[in-house]
Amino acid sequence: MVKVKICGITNLEDAYLCIENGVDFLGFVTEFPVPVPWNLTRKKARWMIEKLRDKVLTVVVTSGMVEEIFEIANFTRPQILQLHGKESLNDIKELVKRLTPIGIKIIKALPIQIDTKKAFFQIEEPEDAVLSIQSTGVWAITIDSKTSEMPAGTGKVLDWTLAKRLREITNIPFFLAGGLNPQNVEIAIKEVKPFGVDVITGVEKKPGKKDPEKVRSFIKKIKDLSI
Repeated sequence: MVKVKICGITNLEDAYLCIENGVDFLGFVTEFPVPVPWNLTRKKARWMIEKLRDKVLTVVVTSGMVEEIFEIANFTRPQILQLHGKESLNDIKELVKRLTPIGIKIIKALPIQIDTKKAFFQIEEPEDAVLSIQSTGVWAITIDSKTSEMPAGTGKVLDWTLAKRLREITNIPFFLAGGLNPQNVEIAIKEVKPFGVDVITGVEKKPGKKDPEKVRSFIKKIKDLSI
């Protein structure tokens, strides 16, 4: 069954809406170093995670320097940390080494530039980047779209043919993100066959606020498709 991650959760009302409709993972963008409309302080993220972690898998999404990322993860204590910047292979390995003993798994997001199809990573060739990332010990990889204006939450659809090629060479959980919504998620899953899908703007009423009907429709289409 394809897993569903809904990211950019900023309030408990939206969190419970997603949980009631069967979401598997909730993402909390926390002290992200680039201004985005979903950013939480680490204190608010921890408060929400403490209330929700026995109901759903919680994911803190952040980036920055290794020490700062570690401090955010150690303070908020999600089950999973998602790295969503241009962390180096050495950064990723160091965080895997430090977070695994305290029970926090890592998802590394690999943003793909919409216009050039190059990875926003020290290795720009997407196939080589994926193979290098999965060798670091991360639990999963997320492929997402990136523009010059936004590091994530772009609403721009990825090249699914490229995404499928990357999924086929990946031997750890593979999440598909980038421009997904209730109208295209079934097609995306059939095309790419990911372990899970990740959405943010595609189920929003406005930045930072989820749309109940879009959330219900998005999750239902995926669950129905997986039966």
